[in-house]
Amino acid sequence: MFKKGILNDIFRDYIIFRELNPVKKSLPNFETLKDKLELQALPRKKDKEYALVISEILKSAMDFSNIVYLGDTFLSDLTVIKNLEELGFDIFGVITDEEKTNFESPYPYVVFNNSWAKIKDFVSDKISDKTIVIVDIDKTAIGAHGRNHLPIDKARTDAIVSIAEAIFQKKFDSLEKGNFLKLYKSIHTKDLLNFTQDNQDIVSITTLIIYSNAISLDEFLKLAKTTSFEEFIEDIRVSGQLQDLVYEVKENIKAKSPTLFPTFRKVELEKTLARMNFLPDDTPLETLLSEEILITGEVFDIGKYALSKGAIVFGVSDKPEVASFSEDKSIFTKLIKIYP
Repeated sequence: MFKKGILNDIFRDYIIFRELNPVKKSLPNFETLKDKLELQALPRKKDKEYALVISEILKSAMDFSNIVYLGDTFLSDLTVIKNLEELGFDIFGVITDEEKTNFESPYPYVVFNNSWAKIKDFVSDKISDKTIVIVDIDKTAIGAHGRNHLPIDKARTDAIVSIAEAIFQKKFDSLEKGNFLKLYKSIHTKDLLNFTQDNQDIVSITTLIIYSNAISLDEFLKLAKTTSFEEFIEDIRVSGQLQDLVYEVKENIKAKSPTLFPTFRKVELEKTLARMNFLPDDTPLETLLSEEILITGEVFDIGKYALSKGAIVFGVSDKPEVASFSEDKSIFTKLIKIYP
């Protein structure tokens, strides 16, 4: 009843994670580009330096004349598009979220779109053998925002709940799980972005710390207004198995690692894979869209179309590599249902 495919059918190893080390080994890694561009630290997606690094990787992949960018967020994806345009690239972006209404782009090179079905109409005439197509992975290539994004969020909360059950040595009933996720959501808010740095590693370890009663939620919310995460994690005192996880995060801060909480990210990969192609094909569509991560058919079709034209399709993710890719498991080689 459903076509099925793998993401690497369109990306072919042209994939870049948070660490900015392309999966395709013929392309330059971040350490090489860091020296060339005289950068001090690994940039995040919102930074101008991120676009600079990405542009160097793209230029190493092929001689191109224009970029088409497909994303879903009006913050990070839009920022990358703007930064690439400011670097002088001929770029056209489409930001799609089917939950958004009555919005208009202030930029002539970006379309704000509320229908995945319309994407090809915006970009098909802009793709040639001199084009690089950049596709955001989460909630664009898979888990289409506004239509199928909930399973991606659920995979993440599946992971943090699983870790909580392990370290606190108890199985959460529905009430306990609900209370735990309510705490998680109270930390994963725009109001706390200065503290969380829009980093799920920070949100997750902070949730576990507060749940352990090492600090109350009210105390934390007051503290977070004036304290950085690095200061908070250095001063907090916890016990039991949680102590080992806090130590892991502290050590990764000292090492300036882009992945502060790899234990969480490894479980996130397991839970993400578990939400791919696990329901029967005859599952009601409403259930499928809310529970299973699907390839976004319209984006997949654009990827195949771009390849047929001789273009290259890059997948980009702000997740660390460990959350999407390991030696023997990968979301890019898992057979996934395609919708529509």
